[in-house]
Amino acid sequence: MALNLQALSYIVEVSKNGSISKASQNLFLSQPHLSNTIKAVEKEIGITIFRRSARGMTLTDDGKVFIKKAQQILSQIDDLESMFFMKPSESIRLNLSITRSYQVSRCINHFINQNTHKKQFLLRVKETNPFEVMDDVRRQIADFGVLHFFEPQLDYFINCFKTYGLTYDKAYDRPFLLAMSADNPLAQLPELSKELLQDQIMVAYGDYEAPSASYQVVNDVSDIIMSKKRIYVYDRCGAMGTLCSCPNTYMWITGLHSDTLKHYNLVLRKCKGVTIRNIGFRIYTDFESLSPAARSLLADLRTIDWTEDIQD
Repeated sequence: MALNLQALSYIVEVSKNGSISKASQNLFLSQPHLSNTIKAVEKEIGITIFRRSARGMTLTDDGKVFIKKAQQILSQIDDLESMFFMKPSESIRLNLSITRSYQVSRCINHFINQNTHKKQFLLRVKETNPFEVMDDVRRQIADFGVLHFFEPQLDYFINCFKTYGLTYDKAYDRPFLLAMSADNPLAQLPELSKELLQDQIMVAYGDYEAPSASYQVVNDVSDIIMSKKRIYVYDRCGAMGTLCSCPNTYMWITGLHSDTLKHYNLVLRKCKGVTIRNIGFRIYTDFESLSPAARSLLADLRTIDWTEDIQD
């Protein structure tokens, strides 16, 4: 059989170098042997992986798909070998999917600092929206997830957790505050009202909604203000930078560390009449299947004092 793991590694090496000669040098193989291996695989699976020319080897459209899959397979093999050939106490291999949170990020950084002495350390942290966090855990792309969302979206997410057979426990349940620049004219007021926000621009994460759990749903069933003036951002630094640089903007948020407030010249304020809450959960498929590293970080996350960063 021409298609095997060794052949996959050869073909991936050729795609990296774009040349049979360079790849053969790196692999310590003869050029004819490498070329014949590729031709045998192409014949067996019925596609052309490379276009041959005087300039070298370039991938066909089928070849691009093949290489992507081959790289995934080889990466999984590496993970499998590392998992069983190195003691769990000497290795960190962990995939996380989380919504954007300074508190969670600080906890992860503490975990990193505690484990830098490990012989092997591979930590993947994906910051995204709550819908993708849930999907990453369901598909076991992530070992576990941490997500938060608006209170009116609670029924939607609980139903999804149960449908997907996910284990879930509540991390926090907190009221919303307003984050804004210290240079915002409203920042001088100790407490704001909905009316005062009408001419302000709301900063929001653009991927925190789905048709059945959208910002419009939040707006219809809650007392929070979803301004008609909005700026959609997709990362924490983008959100903080916009609030800092644009004094007539605000963002609904549950808390920020004092260092973050100082760095971005921001303040937190209460809004009169707004009682909607932000709810956070930790989710995973099966606790028994979690690695010691995953269990350790999960335990650390459970110790976060979610009230410590609220400043009003």
